[in-house]
Amino acid sequence: MALEEFPKLISKTTQDLMLESLHNATKGDEYRFGNLDPKKDNLYPSYSNPAIMRAFMSGWTGRRLKESNMTRSGERYAKDIIDLFNRADTLSEFNSGTYTGVSLYGLTLWSKYLPKDSIMAKTGPEMIKHTWEAVGELWHPSMKNMAGPWDRAYGYDMNRYLSLMALWFWAFIGKENSSLIQKPQVMSHSADYAWAPLFAALAKTHEKLIPKQVLQGLKTFKGEHNFTASTYYPPFDTVPRNISTWVSEDLTIGAQSFRQISLGGPAQSQESYNPAVVQWNTGKEISFISLYPTETALDVQVSPGKLHLSYPRGNSSSMFSLLVGTFIEKPTIKSWDDLPNLRVNVSGNVNPKFELSFGGAYGGASQTVRDFELWNFTYTMPIGFEGTPNLTLDLRTLQ
Repeated sequence: MALEEFPKLISKTTQDLMLESLHNATKGDEYRFGNLDPKKDNLYPSYSNPAIMRAFMSGWTGRRLKESNMTRSGERYAKDIIDLFNRADTLSEFNSGTYTGVSLYGLTLWSKYLPKDSIMAKTGPEMIKHTWEAVGELWHPSMKNMAGPWDRAYGYDMNRYLSLMALWFWAFIGKENSSLIQKPQVMSHSADYAWAPLFAALAKTHEKLIPKQVLQGLKTFKGEHNFTASTYYPPFDTVPRNISTWVSEDLTIGAQSFRQISLGGPAQSQESYNPAVVQWNTGKEISFISLYPTETALDVQVSPGKLHLSYPRGNSSSMFSLLVGTFIEKPTIKSWDDLPNLRVNVSGNVNPKFELSFGGAYGGASQTVRDFELWNFTYTMPIGFEGTPNLTLDLRTLQ
């Protein structure tokens, strides 16, 4: 970006060093390839945010240095990313407060800095359009959160952790309408604020690529609605994931069905993968219920005020671990009845007696998750259980 936007401010010697560095980085990327071992590299074309940037760097650097093999490599890699996207007009790494923001950044680079004959320049604007159409359905202007499910998340409330999507919202609808607080430096994951200057420099270009009706709808809640989508992240997904989300004024429910080869989604991270998420406005804060992933397959049904979960690969040892936020005015809870401004009814073939534990910064049976303190409601299966484990949450806010 510096070489494109501010070349007059950079000496020829420094520019040459920067290009050499970009060349070396691009050559290094050529040695990166996907691996199922979580301790090794996982850069598949389906790993949307770094894959998009890898394709751009190879295509841009190859053209700048007149290295045709490098240019062709970037174009070919981009085609793999685009083919996955075009299946259902969705990023493989779908709905992440952080990484959707990175992917949009990379797609803006595709759209702005590559020539018209590049497949990236041709398709980048359309990919941005479709991605923002999904964001527009999931973003809740009053709750200042993107409804679930989340493929990768660094928290459970965007008002409390610094997300890159919040930086885009700031650029387009103002800081006061984003999920950033007055002093973002005290938010969890605040190091991502380093992206802000890059987003600011690209904001005018990016804004022109967002559908006007989406942009206009980011400030005001448009009313109760449903959203469905599908996405696919091979090789970790063995079939496409189906996403269903219900959004109302003070309660959102979102979940996805999947069949996968490892725990914790494609990133193999149980802490960041949130396949079923409830958020609601307590009147004092935004709180959450999130299913902690303990299975490699999940079926879901989402409807107004209802979330149904079942484990097609489950058995008598399966469990449903529901992580619930803590509350400013109620530091201790003992049951679902203690949740402020939410009534929860649990049914299904689970053992109705749950185990409740606390994960706190200064104590409790477990640790915090992504800096968030939480309560863990765990449901196990009855002794001698046979069949498909399932659990249903019926949810209703009180105000």
